[in-house]
Amino acid sequence: MVPTVYETGELGPPDMNSKDTLSVITSPLSPVPSVTGMEISNSTYGPPGALDLSPDGGFAFVSETYLQRPTGATRLDELPPGNTIRSLNLNSERSVVDSVEIGSRPQAIDVSPLGDLIAAVTVENNRELAFVSVDGGRFGKVASFDLGLEPPTGFIPLKSTWVQWHPSGRYVAVNLVDRNQVAFYEVIRDQSGHVANIHPWGNRVQTNKFPFVGRFSPDGRYYITADLQWGIDTDGFYGVQEGILTSIRLADVGSSGDAARHRVPHIALGGWGSETMAFSPDGRFLVTSNLRGTGKPDGSRDWTERASLSLYELNAETGRLTLHGEWPISSVLPQGLAFDRSGRNVFVGVNRYRNESSPLGAVEIWRIVTEGRPSVVATKGRIRLPPGVHTIVSR
Repeated sequence: MVPTVYETGELGPPDMNSKDTLSVITSPLSPVPSVTGMEISNSTYGPPGALDLSPDGGFAFVSETYLQRPTGATRLDELPPGNTIRSLNLNSERSVVDSVEIGSRPQAIDVSPLGDLIAAVTVENNRELAFVSVDGGRFGKVASFDLGLEPPTGFIPLKSTWVQWHPSGRYVAVNLVDRNQVAFYEVIRDQSGHVANIHPWGNRVQTNKFPFVGRFSPDGRYYITADLQWGIDTDGFYGVQEGILTSIRLADVGSSGDAARHRVPHIALGGWGSETMAFSPDGRFLVTSNLRGTGKPDGSRDWTERASLSLYELNAETGRLTLHGEWPISSVLPQGLAFDRSGRNVFVGVNRYRNESSPLGAVEIWRIVTEGRPSVVATKGRIRLPPGVHTIVSR
C-alpha cells in the first residue's frame, strides 16, 4: 500500500517485487548486521501491534489483520479481513509452525510475561478480547470474551485497538478508542492454565480523544496512552496536528473493590500522529514516533516532508511526563519502536523514504544521550528492509 492510502483510500499499483515479510535482524548494532526475510501475510493497516516474540526470542507471532489484495482490487475497502495469528520458529528452519483463528481483523496482539498466552483484540462482535494458549510455538485453546461494549458510536467504526499485558501477568489493558477509555481486566485461569474468565480490575479510565495505543511502564505502576485526537469531527478524520499523552497511575497489584482505583495524575502535549511509543527498560524514558503529515497527498495543506521523534521522561513518583524535545526524522510514516537491552539505543521503523525509485523501508538506530538535557540523536546505523516497516520487537 502506498503511504497516502489512509487519506485517499487508494492502494496504489501492485508491486510484485514486494511481499509481506518478517525481517529478523541479528546483531543490529554490529557494523554488518545479518538480515533474514521470511514471507508471511500481515498488513500495515492497523495499529503497530501485529508482531510479538516469545520471551526467549525463539518464536515470532504475526497477526493478519487483512488478507492479500485480490486481483483487480484498487481500494483499501476491497481488502478482505483476516482472522489469523501465525507462529514462526526463529531458531532453526525459520518457518511457520502453526496458525490459529482468533477473530475478525485482529488489531493488536501481546504475549504474556510467562510466554504461555497471547492476548488479542479483534473487531468481531462478542469476541472483542481473545486469548490463545501457546507452547513451543504450537497454539492451543482459544478463549474469547464479549466485553459488553455498546455498538460503535459512529465516531469511528472500531471499539478497541490495543491490548497489553501488565508486567505481573495478572491483568491486561484494552484501549477503547470510540469512547476514549482504557479498561483493565484481571485474567482468571483454570487449573490447567487456560483462561477461564476475565473480571474488570478497578475502574475504566477516561483518557483524551482516540487513545490508539498504550504502554505499561516496566515496573507496572503506570499505563500511558497516546491519544491521537482523530475522528469524524476533524478535517479528513486525521486533521488535528497535536496529540495528548495520558498518564494513568494504576492501583496496587492484587487490589480489589474500592481499593482498585486507577487515577490520572498528568497529561502531556504529544506529537502529531504519535502512533508508536516505547519505554526504556528502566522505565525512565518514553519515546514516541510521530507521523506528522508525511502520509498526506502532495499539495495537501497538512503535507510535511519529515516526521519526528519525541522524548519524554517519566517521574516514577508523580506520574508526570516531561517533554525533552522533538527531533525531525527524514522518513514517511515511521511506525515501530523498540529499545535495545541497554536502554541506550532505539530502533525506529521507517515505512519508506521519499524520492527513491525503488521504495524501501528501514530500521534506523538512534541513541539516547543523557548528558545535560536528555535527547535522541541519529546514528549512522540504518538497516534497509522491504517497504512498509510497521512493528518492531527487540529481544
